[in-house]
Amino acid sequence: MKTMTRHINRWMLLLLTVLLTGCSSKEEEEVVEDCYLDIYVYAPDRPIVTRADVGDISVATAQERQVNDLKIWVFRHGDVAGAKAVGYLSPDATFLNQTGQQKYQMLLDKGFADNPEPVDVYVVANAVSYVSPTTLDENTTRSQLDAAAIGTDYFGTTSLVTSAAAGLPMSAVLKNQPISGKFPTLRIGTEEQMAMLQLTRAVSKLRFVICRITEKGDASTKKLVSIDDISLDADQIPDQSWLIQRAAPGYSYNHAAVSYGSIAKDDIPQVPNPLDYAYETQTAQAYEDLIDEAIGKRNLYPFGLTYFRESDKQLKGVISYKYQEGDVVVPTRATFSMAAPGDFLRNHSWIIYIYFMDSKIHVLSVTHIGMKKWISDGVDEPVTFFNW
Repeated sequence: MKTMTRHINRWMLLLLTVLLTGCSSKEEEEVVEDCYLDIYVYAPDRPIVTRADVGDISVATAQERQVNDLKIWVFRHGDVAGAKAVGYLSPDATFLNQTGQQKYQMLLDKGFADNPEPVDVYVVANAVSYVSPTTLDENTTRSQLDAAAIGTDYFGTTSLVTSAAAGLPMSAVLKNQPISGKFPTLRIGTEEQMAMLQLTRAVSKLRFVICRITEKGDASTKKLVSIDDISLDADQIPDQSWLIQRAAPGYSYNHAAVSYGSIAKDDIPQVPNPLDYAYETQTAQAYEDLIDEAIGKRNLYPFGLTYFRESDKQLKGVISYKYQEGDVVVPTRATFSMAAPGDFLRNHSWIIYIYFMDSKIHVLSVTHIGMKKWISDGVDEPVTFFNW
């Protein structure tokens, strides 16, 4: 009887062991650890910080820098059809605004995590109100992002945008980027150099600054009477512009001349030497500081600040004004122009400096993208990023 009991106990123990082993194997098979992709995003006025960085410039206002909403997509580069993204994020941009840089982690589906391949990464900020299609979400395809456009109602010539309070549309894109790292955390780029996305404004801005030389009592000297109109020529701002930057935009143009109106003589500051505010050889930041300081001191009159869709044309315009010589008032004109086509592509800033001196209106035009060079650790060639 004792022998039989021992055999039964052994069989029961063996059966329990088998059952427990089976449960353990089943549980282990069902445990699937999440895999994440690290994505590094930088705000438009922040450098990608390295030990070689010497500080960034900050000519943009807080409104021009502000990121109100942020969306990130990752697509398989080899997916020619641009189907649904393998990953999508719509993160809070609070820390990006505070620090200027932020790492985001995107949950990847298991199929891609097990077999990573080169990707295209798109980042869009502040675009919800400005672009068509207006719905950009996890269902947006790569083809739809490439076709997203800032339409005629925004940053065009019919209703001028003179404030960045609502946020400026921004984007960044990297294509055919390798995936490196090890499960459960992957990253974009190689083991030696991670990829970083720098947001760039999809629009540009212009502004006029104006002064006149201190008027003398000499009756024989020509004196400024008024600036009657400042205008941009017709057909220079496109009907729509792309949210995502293209090498060859291929824009169409169809608008009338843009009039900024008149300026009373008494509103135009008098200065001993208007050439004090002419651009020489200083950096873009130094010149912006010079102009802003002069505006603060009321030595320059700011006028017509506008945010426009990017243009690949050479923007031009006309200043209509009057001067007085003796008892005769003479109407005349002066023209202004950008240096070259392409100087008003996205994220550019254009200052048109107008001054009355030597009996006539003079115009100096300064265009820049506020680009600063920096050297990345272990990289010999300079890398650039946008600031204005």
